Amino acid sequence: MKLTGGGLCHCDNHLVTGDMPMNLPVVGGHEGAGVAADVGPCATEVVVGDHVVLSFIPACCRCRPRARGMSKLCEYRAAIMAGPQLDGTRFHGRGQDIGQMCVLGTISEYTVVPILSLVKVDKDVPLDKAALVGCGVTTGYGAAARTGETEDG
Repeated sequence: MKLTGGGLCHCDNHLVTGDMPMNLPVVGGHEGAGVAADVGPCATEVVVGDHVVLSFIPACCRCRPRARGMSKLCEYRAAIMAGPQLDGTRFHGRGQDIGQMCVLGTISEYTVVPILSLVKVDKDVPLDKAALVGCGVTTGYGAAARTGETEDG
């Protein structure tokens, strides 16, 4: 994945301050968008050149909790912090493994992400703005609608 847009949110700050414990070293960032530069053999939903937004919570649509509409209990969610990719691969640098925040690591020029974390978007959607949908827009809306109990109008 060649990243072309991204954002920093408060969770990234928690990574820096240590308020969000993770195994270090880790490539931070969980909000991004880009263009598929390569795809694995099992990735049939996306082809090279597709524009995608990265989702910080993998959408498996396969596990029992997801099938029951309980996405917050997704079995893949446990893998999203700073562990290896869902297939066990990792970033590497200076002779050691490096984790990826939410299996994304968007504070880099290129990244490898699971197909479960990609949402294909139309090529006319500006990726620098679409990147914000991966966390900032959805979290902001959720906070306003759920916690803030805002109403229409």
